[in-house]
Amino acid sequence: MRILVFERNESGYAYRYMVEAEQLQSSGTGVLFQAKLLSTPNPVKLMLVGNYGDAFAVYAPSPGDSEADVKAGTGCSFGESLRSLPMYGQIVIPSGLEADRENRYSVKMLRAAARVDVEKDLAADSRPLRIESVRVYRANDKIQIAPDEAVDEESPRVAAPSVFAGAVKSQTPIVTTAGEPDPVSIAGIYLPEADGETDPSAQLTEATCIVVGGYYDGGSSPTYYRIDFNPGLEGHPFGQILRNYRYVFRIRKVTGPGWSDPALAAVNRAASIVAEIRPWENFTTEMYFEGDNYFGLSSRNVTLGYQAGRVDTMDVQTTVPYAIQWLDTSGTPVGSAVSGVGASLPDNGGFTVAIARNSDDAETVTRLIFTTTGDNRTQSEATAGLRITAGRWTLDVSVKQESPEKYRKRFIRVLSVTEVGSFGTNNPAAASGQPLRRILDNAKNFSPSGTVIVGGFSFTEASRAEIQATSTGSGSDIFQNVKNTINTQDVIYLTYNSPISDELAKVVLSWLRSSPNRVLIVGTDTDATNANLRSYLTADGTWKYYNQSPAVGGGKFKRAAQTDGNRRFFTSPFGTVAENAPIARADDYAGYCLNYPAGVTPLVVSDAVGYEKAMIVGVNRQDRIVYHGDANLNQNGRLSSQANANGSVTSDFDRLTANLWAWIVEQVCEQE
Repeated sequence: MRILVFERNESGYAYRYMVEAEQLQSSGTGVLFQAKLLSTPNPVKLMLVGNYGDAFAVYAPSPGDSEADVKAGTGCSFGESLRSLPMYGQIVIPSGLEADRENRYSVKMLRAAARVDVEKDLAADSRPLRIESVRVYRANDKIQIAPDEAVDEESPRVAAPSVFAGAVKSQTPIVTTAGEPDPVSIAGIYLPEADGETDPSAQLTEATCIVVGGYYDGGSSPTYYRIDFNPGLEGHPFGQILRNYRYVFRIRKVTGPGWSDPALAAVNRAASIVAEIRPWENFTTEMYFEGDNYFGLSSRNVTLGYQAGRVDTMDVQTTVPYAIQWLDTSGTPVGSAVSGVGASLPDNGGFTVAIARNSDDAETVTRLIFTTTGDNRTQSEATAGLRITAGRWTLDVSVKQESPEKYRKRFIRVLSVTEVGSFGTNNPAAASGQPLRRILDNAKNFSPSGTVIVGGFSFTEASRAEIQATSTGSGSDIFQNVKNTINTQDVIYLTYNSPISDELAKVVLSWLRSSPNRVLIVGTDTDATNANLRSYLTADGTWKYYNQSPAVGGGKFKRAAQTDGNRRFFTSPFGTVAENAPIARADDYAGYCLNYPAGVTPLVVSDAVGYEKAMIVGVNRQDRIVYHGDANLNQNGRLSSQANANGSVTSDFDRLTANLWAWIVEQVCEQE
């Protein structure tokens, strides 16, 4: 494993240096390793190149080279035996790399080669064929390890091939012979990516293709059949091969002998054979085949949180109808089986399940939606079994609801800034923070036996001057102390009028992204509030401070329209927030996102007609960031009088606020 380090400049990312990974060791389905990198305050992108072969034997990128040039130059040789699959991954670190600390990251790697399996599944009217070999003709002799297109770090895949600039079509076929007299398949053949071919003559003589050798109808001499990469699917043109795809060629019918020479088969049209090719979705971890049909699941295990209303999804890909049915503790089916999109099973000891399909899913893809129906407040997991029956396949799925025991002794460390909305330490210094602090301190709400099970909260406070500290000059010691404090927190609440320094903004971003169980709350309310941090989070400038005007509403806000993304904030665990529930405006000043990004889920918006996209409070659930535009919202008179007095949750805004903090607790605890 080699790590190539790029730093951000005015025109993009520029290459700086590379290092070799150290102490590689297997860990379950992954590999752990270490690398020593130079510290820098600038945004960094790490390109990880695994099993790189001879990629750097004659190529050494120069400092200053662009990301695109380095990707295009990193290619390894491809030969008959590809013992180690080249692979690529990347990590983007907007806050740079800090010295004297251990930075931990996880990354999903994208294989740079495709896999081919040839299977024999002859129809009743086919003549016999005994497979003897599989040849690959005109495979590229080089693999470009990094793809040209941007890679989603969470779900790496490509839609177009990246062919190494110096690659040429091999003149010698790659030959894989059968390991037994009459195999049903020859599998595990790996290939570089290839471009599609549109010219009819090039399709015959230039495209990468498969030639299957075998004995037709009991014959004594081998005969050869050509099969093309031509699935007939949108986005998969003739001859195209994509990395990280598994291509299954299924031989369904043989009507006569093929060519006497494999080289002749490789330059002529396929004849006397009918074969299917099916690339399938990457999510499937288990795939089963029977004739023309298949059935695949993304998982056989589902685990949900201890609270009611928790949801998890399992993906199904199949060409045959299937039915689902609950199992009892002995594994015996109970109740009725149901099938088809929209069907559901009733509560079975704490769980329901429904069959659904998203509007953009393929016809063969559906989803099983599991939901918990009640809290599990015991010391043990709640369990259930689900049976899926599809054709001749029967698969059992394990469903679990976790026990809350790990939460009961967990204290969540919260840092706020001494300003409007601050939580204080023992007690808030400002009255504006007291109502929300009382909701969090109320044992009926958050405690080992509360609505949300947690040990409690531990509050720390930083001053406005401390949050502006830098690492140079007389404030360097203060900067280091604040930095150390930040790195011990679970939740950071940067409240009203907190002009955080650029250096500490980068520290906060690094803190957030180095662990999946941390949450950041970013306040706005004035133009200067957390401006340095917001410049990294909303570079498009959509999250801005505004004085009251017709563009952003009148005297109040309201609950946002309910979507799949924000439903849980409006329904549980503290009860339902009424549709369009009014929320009193604190004053004429607030921070709005006038057209919120797709990754941000709105919770509170303007009540002005036509300005529902003007958001005052929202959540980026993936990045675990809460955007809060008006620090005074949580002060006296906005949350209910009961919340102001003792933290009792009674009003719609109380419930929305408490549900939001329940989500925050989940993010901190569930990932541990």
